[in-house]
Amino acid sequence: MPMTPAADVSNGTGNVLSRESPRDGGRGQHPATANSRRTSSVRDAHDPRAASRRPRTASPDRFRNESNLLPAPDHAIVTVSPLEILNPSDAHLLRKIYRAGFDAIFSSWMSSYGCPFLSENSVGAHNPSILEICEHLDGWMREMSLRDPAMILVPEHSGGDRENDSLRGSIAAFSARWLPLTSGNPEATQWCHHVVHALWRHARRDMMRVINRPSYRSMLTLFLFALTPIPAGISEEEELDGISGQACIHAALQQIQTLRARQRSVQFNGTKVSQPARSRAIVAIPEAVATEGFLTAENIAYWAALTFDTSASLTLNCRPLLSAGLLGFEAELPWRLVRAGAVKFQKQMQEWHAHAVSEITDERASQIVASGSAWKLLAWKLTAVFKEALRDGHDESEVKRAFRLVSGFIQEFNDIYREPLEACQRRMPFLGEQIRFRWYSLMLHYHLSILLLVNAAEATSRLDLLAELAEASADAQNAVVNTLIFGLSNTVTLNIPQKSDSSCTLRDGIPVPIVAIDPYPHHIVAAVQLVHKAVDRDLTLGRIGGDAHKNLQSVLSRALDHLPQSSKSVQAAKGAFSERSSHSGVEPLVPYLSIDPQWHR
Repeated sequence: MPMTPAADVSNGTGNVLSRESPRDGGRGQHPATANSRRTSSVRDAHDPRAASRRPRTASPDRFRNESNLLPAPDHAIVTVSPLEILNPSDAHLLRKIYRAGFDAIFSSWMSSYGCPFLSENSVGAHNPSILEICEHLDGWMREMSLRDPAMILVPEHSGGDRENDSLRGSIAAFSARWLPLTSGNPEATQWCHHVVHALWRHARRDMMRVINRPSYRSMLTLFLFALTPIPAGISEEEELDGISGQACIHAALQQIQTLRARQRSVQFNGTKVSQPARSRAIVAIPEAVATEGFLTAENIAYWAALTFDTSASLTLNCRPLLSAGLLGFEAELPWRLVRAGAVKFQKQMQEWHAHAVSEITDERASQIVASGSAWKLLAWKLTAVFKEALRDGHDESEVKRAFRLVSGFIQEFNDIYREPLEACQRRMPFLGEQIRFRWYSLMLHYHLSILLLVNAAEATSRLDLLAELAEASADAQNAVVNTLIFGLSNTVTLNIPQKSDSSCTLRDGIPVPIVAIDPYPHHIVAAVQLVHKAVDRDLTLGRIGGDAHKNLQSVLSRALDHLPQSSKSVQAAKGAFSERSSHSGVEPLVPYLSIDPQWHR
């Protein structure tokens, strides 16, 4: 993509500012020719006529003297497409952050041991990147459309560049909240917050275009934006004046249904009717579809979508779109395959013990964690089903049936996975950091589902069910706290090359706490809130002492401190935590910017 001149930035009041350039002595003055080339609005960035007016190249001197995105000295926010103002090194940095956080965890869930649709020998199923999977699938779908014009699988206007631009913008918006981790300069933090605002606003405006361009890359773009938090400082009015993350998830799920169906029948709604095209020749199965690589990629994409569908149904209290709810989910193939995979895993563990194979290697630990992650998603599904039974007013017999399923499932997890996961924990100092990261994620997400189960029973005053969950609830609270301690004391490395042309040098190999780079910080917020409520209750009931309560509060507050502080939900959680802590006599949280953690030194 040709580089374009850097854009103006705004101070948030509508006044357009220019970055200072060393070339003019810091006066902020630029040649008229540069001003005439500068794009002034995000809308122009997507206007074909405006694009034709913009120059395709820029002066090398201009780029050499242009201040870098991260350490920019003024507190400004970008008013044009971030793809226009991000220089290649900045875009590379954000992609690195994405791969170190989201891709590291999600690829494990999509691996041959984590995705129930795959076998151990499936092509390309070893920690696959969902980004690369979606790119390959769109290429195959485009090839199929060219072979059979009647099979309109890719919109006519889709040449690939727009989907790629939208995906890059979504990745940048998703990753920008972790920019402060890459810099040792506290002065850059405020600028990073402004960049977060600009990237989020641009990505949000772009989502309507993405919804109307169905593709696998568009699906991933929508999912990533749904995971991008509303930045702190965004007004409630602006928050309501645009598309929500939940709507993006539903649109993405609808897209994958359309892409997988490949139907030629009539489709219509209130706006238009799409007539089926007549195929020139009867095409059985296109060559690309017949390949194992295509089938593997499509299965991975479907499991990824099912992961988002299940998570949304649990955390947003909504009906799933790709899977059945209370009535029918047990007969569905994905969940039956997860159970079959757990049985196979259990037999394999028995064989290891029979042959006195007790050493936990990186490869074996990866298999244990990935298999447990598939079981974890089924735990989320069963918890969502139980909440549905309570929420939708089903008969008591159905509520009890859903409760028996999920409570029995907790016992099955203990029987199958607890011992192998504890063996991994004992071996943890000798395992790679990616294994530690994935183990942490599994333990946090699985036990969070139990806390959400208990919370659902509490919210509906089902004291009879709470009594049966007492032991599981205590175990989950203990596991979440220990997992957070593990995430605070263990690190992963951000391998980011140094920049010699920056006033705020980025260091190669930055170790950051696992909690700080967790791609699901909103799940940490939820876990902290639920555990906080539980330990306050335990203190009131005399189950724990004041010292223990203070220690637990310290762990929870440190976890919140390490989360991205540009997130509105994180700031709200910290405010609520500080307020409750002041009432209970616990010292308030230390502001994030005043912390001097080891990994910043």
